[in-house]
Amino acid sequence: MKIKPECAICIVRQIVDISKEVADEEEQFNLIKKCFKVIEENYGKDVVPAVMGTKVHRYFKEISGCKDPYKRLKEKANEIALKYYDYVKNLIKGDERERLRKSVLATIAGNTIDYGAYSTNLNIEEVLLKTLNEELKIDNSEELLKYLKDKNIKKVLYICDNAGEIVFDKLLMELIKSYGKEVIAVVKGKPILNDATIEDAKVAKIDEVAKIVTTGSDIIGIILEECSEEFLKELDSSDIIIAKGMGNYESLTEYNIEKPIFFILKAKCNPVAQNIGVKRGDNVILKR
Repeated sequence: MKIKPECAICIVRQIVDISKEVADEEEQFNLIKKCFKVIEENYGKDVVPAVMGTKVHRYFKEISGCKDPYKRLKEKANEIALKYYDYVKNLIKGDERERLRKSVLATIAGNTIDYGAYSTNLNIEEVLLKTLNEELKIDNSEELLKYLKDKNIKKVLYICDNAGEIVFDKLLMELIKSYGKEVIAVVKGKPILNDATIEDAKVAKIDEVAKIVTTGSDIIGIILEECSEEFLKELDSSDIIIAKGMGNYESLTEYNIEKPIFFILKAKCNPVAQNIGVKRGDNVILKR
């Protein structure tokens, strides 16, 4: 997926928000101003948003001297998600199709509380319950279920997205494993944005249901040219891929990967929504 003009707004907003997290007001001006130069150098109609975002946020880490600017926010997200793990798990009921659908929505719910989770005014239970009862505007869960019931399918590569959200990813991984599949959970090799790293995976106890590997780098989404040999081997040997979130959608759609990929996300912005063919705010599980 290529960038749209309005994607610049998102990049700038992220830099402004995280500058507040790591610096006083005077230094915030300095950090934001320096990042404008990197945005200007990389902004253009042929750029993939996740690739541009990676360059800008790497530069921010370099000039701020902060290796993990989102550390406090990620820890808070994990803490909140863990409190609601059992609550969400108890809401996943019904026949096998419905349990899969609810598990998918649970992982989207984890993404929904993302930054809202840091607000003390947010009713987390209400947000989670609302998302779990929403529709999947594009619902290819039945196709995913067929793969899970296929005895020839042995390994599922599950590419995670954010901290906090990864706690609810465990619910879907547990369901996948119950069909006798090996699950490989992929997280970032180094901190970038609020994406889950191996530390977040351990907090979420993902190792109880999956083998954890990293991309080997601090990339937003998946940039195959920068991924570790370990990740590339797991990608090659997997039978199907589940990719969470918009960054993975933006980047993986640029590659011709000849195996089924199920994208699970909430379309949080117009460019992604338009590329998929849904409205902003819609939930999808889309097979490509």
